[in-house]
Amino acid sequence: MSEYRWPIDKLNDILQPMRETDLVVIGSRPSQGKTTLMLNMAYEFTRKGMRTAYATLDRSKDNLEERLLQRHRYSEDLLKDGEDEYFAMRSRYREKLRSIPLFFLDLREWGETIDKVAYAIDDLKCFFRYDICFVDYLQLIREREGELKWFKELATFLQMPIVIASQLKRTVMNNPGNLPQEKDFHDFEEINTCADTIIMLHHEHSYEDNAPKEELRVIVSRDRGKPVNRETVLNFDWERAMLMKEEQESIAR
Repeated sequence: MSEYRWPIDKLNDILQPMRETDLVVIGSRPSQGKTTLMLNMAYEFTRKGMRTAYATLDRSKDNLEERLLQRHRYSEDLLKDGEDEYFAMRSRYREKLRSIPLFFLDLREWGETIDKVAYAIDDLKCFFRYDICFVDYLQLIREREGELKWFKELATFLQMPIVIASQLKRTVMNNPGNLPQEKDFHDFEEINTCADTIIMLHHEHSYEDNAPKEELRVIVSRDRGKPVNRETVLNFDWERAMLMKEEQESIAR
């Protein structure tokens, strides 16, 4: 069975390599960084040579491309020659982005049922031949019943890891320090049964103004189907939607 190292070094400190049939669930409350993290992961997988699909049930392809292009938004190299050169270079960056094997699948019209979403991912894989698929996000599938089991079976059938974003319930607000726990997932029992890896995100600055804005706490509660208790901190430039230089040590417990 093929294995893939995680595309962000600090995730490799706390996670075993991803297997080709793995189902990974990344959960948080809204506006905690799920999409930004997943886009950065997808982009880095592509840079490492993997053909990568990003299936969106929420945003348009253009919107996601713009999120990735934000990393060039405030570059002095782009601005020093004036506004015309700035937009010309952004246009070139967009064309370069579209030339790499990162495929945005706009499934907003397919999100009525899980079987339609699964069919679209399966069908488009024949055309784009991607090696890994991200799905953003689970709760936008309108008729939801057994969807985690569907995605696990799809990952096994296609021999391709699937990474899914999932929103957590408001019960997070009742936890000590507002830290997410597995019980805060919608359909927790199904996720706990089907997911090989469970990751939860916590952006403390969302709750406490004095907390470092750039820090995103990554908590792993399940890895390769076994309960674990590990975490690390990633630093993001949220204005540019990109990962900053890694400086802090990961915490494995």
